[in-house]
Amino acid sequence: RLGQITRGSSSSHPIEINLAQEDSYIVTFAQQNTHLDRDILINIDLSDKRSSTIAAVEHGAVMVAFIPTEEDCRQAAKNDLTNEFIFVVDCSGSMQDENKIVLARQAMLLFLKSLPVNCHFNIVRFGSQYKTLFNEITAVYNETNAQQAEQLIKQMQADLGGTELLRPLKWIEEHSPGQGRARQIFLLTDGEISNVTEVLDLCRSMATSTRIFSFGLGQSPSRSLVKGLARATNGRFVFIPPNANVDVYVGEQLQKALQPCITNVRVKWNLGVPVQSAPIQSPPVYVNDRLIVYALINDKIASFDHNSSVELETEFDHCSLGVAKVDHIPSVSNNETLARLAAKALILELQHVKRPSSNTKRMKTGSTQSQFQELQEPTAKNKEKMETSSEETTKQRIIALSLKYNILSPHTAFVGIEKRTNASNIDMVLREVPIQISAGDQHLQMSVQGSFSTGGRGGRGFGLGVGGALRHRKVMASYSYNTRATRSKATPSLAPNANLELQEDEASFDARMPSSTAYKPISSMAEDISMHDEDDTFSDSMSKKEKKKSSEKETWPSNDQDIVRYLINKQKFDGLWSLDSQDVKNLTGKTLVDFQTQNSQVDHHVLVSAIIIAVLETRFAALTTMWYGVVQKARKRLIDLLGTDSKNLDQLLENIRKQF
Repeated sequence: RLGQITRGSSSSHPIEINLAQEDSYIVTFAQQNTHLDRDILINIDLSDKRSSTIAAVEHGAVMVAFIPTEEDCRQAAKNDLTNEFIFVVDCSGSMQDENKIVLARQAMLLFLKSLPVNCHFNIVRFGSQYKTLFNEITAVYNETNAQQAEQLIKQMQADLGGTELLRPLKWIEEHSPGQGRARQIFLLTDGEISNVTEVLDLCRSMATSTRIFSFGLGQSPSRSLVKGLARATNGRFVFIPPNANVDVYVGEQLQKALQPCITNVRVKWNLGVPVQSAPIQSPPVYVNDRLIVYALINDKIASFDHNSSVELETEFDHCSLGVAKVDHIPSVSNNETLARLAAKALILELQHVKRPSSNTKRMKTGSTQSQFQELQEPTAKNKEKMETSSEETTKQRIIALSLKYNILSPHTAFVGIEKRTNASNIDMVLREVPIQISAGDQHLQMSVQGSFSTGGRGGRGFGLGVGGALRHRKVMASYSYNTRATRSKATPSLAPNANLELQEDEASFDARMPSSTAYKPISSMAEDISMHDEDDTFSDSMSKKEKKKSSEKETWPSNDQDIVRYLINKQKFDGLWSLDSQDVKNLTGKTLVDFQTQNSQVDHHVLVSAIIIAVLETRFAALTTMWYGVVQKARKRLIDLLGTDSKNLDQLLENIRKQF
């Protein structure tokens, strides 16, 4: 489908594109000796008029890419809400460093304000233990629950000890999403865990119904964890540096997460020959997100005609989402690229297929009396043998695919053998080949004499040499309280061997540390409690602060980002705003009466909300990622109030824009 491609470019490297081939574009580097110190990014612009389903074919394999439009998703979902949202927030002691807990609060408030009315949500805080806002897996997003969530977020502290992520994720995994729903998990963390592989395996088992958007906060979050969580579930990841505008980073991902989706999708291969489909179970499909499925065909000489096609449809009501015709085999697709991609997808699915956990296997069932246990043991042993046999069968399937298609797996490896005609090694020369440092990791080349900085986006932190990232994380742990490295200590202390020289403006670091008396050892037992179980003393002190703040006159923000944040915080749970005349004048330069004169038949709250939408979409268009979610919610609410006709809202917004 080359006719659907209008342009190709690269934002990372100079490239040249050869258009001579009939069925392909050949992209090459425009320069010799190109440094491979960053990812190779190729941007492909598609034409406006294109099919949402595109197929590529080679001998023995077919690949189909489906990119649903919003109309496709609305049609398939019949306008039913299909998303639920769970926020998993790291509240371990180290989140107090670099103001990360404040960043987490900002992110959570933006999440909360952007949620659509009547969706389902929950908040899970974790450290050495985990705590949930609601005892059930999710609760409906209404005014009462939204107020509870907002109060919890404003009082959220870094007071839960160490970092134990596996248990809250297991609790989530044990409660599958409701029928027809897809689950979005937003995970914010700053640290590292020891059982990354176990956590990623658990998340991969949820990938058919769940996406994880992971956010790494601070100087040194675990990159393998943050990236792995997103990649294992077809989600997104972002690293947010200290003192950054967290809502800008979060808003961009939130915009993707709020898009509607299609669950229970299946692929029909109308090719006239048996195929092995990968993946076997299709994950949820999201607006403008690509779903790729493969078919492996044993018959290498199979031919396709005008009746050959691939259909994507919903599983229960068979609503068609896209059809791709497979009527020819491109001459250039004979290098088994598609077959290898298909084999890789199958191997990954086989690797992470759900199996009973090791704890489940060891559990005894039935009577606990020894005489009955003896009768039950053969059955338990037979079951364990069956499970072992199933695992061995899966392993052999992975090995067979790996060997057949030359794709690496956990059970196979490439072995290189070099045959030398000259067996003498007298003239061997030692060569030191430097390792290419990635463009984003140039700080690894800094000397150990670097200084420590607690603030500033460009702060270098500790000087790092080879392996410095790990040492940096360890030294940081010695400064924090109740962290992974010093979990049993209640007071902060300097590392005796750190050998650091603090600059004068950094010497007050110790004085800025919070009091250690509020951070006591916490039991590691996981428990689910509601927000009302928070410490009474802390809640009272927070409520006094809130009352003091509310009694003070709020000043109008001075810069664009703060104005947008102010408007986001002022939005009510249902999407409407209730600003006074002075706020409207500060925002537009005109009084509310001026707008009411031209729109006398419009309700006060509807008019104010429409004014804010118009201002955000015109004056603050550059900050779309921040306000996208709240504006979408407001638009939906206004359309309902204006007779469920979007044209009425468009006309109102046009009248308001003319008055600016």
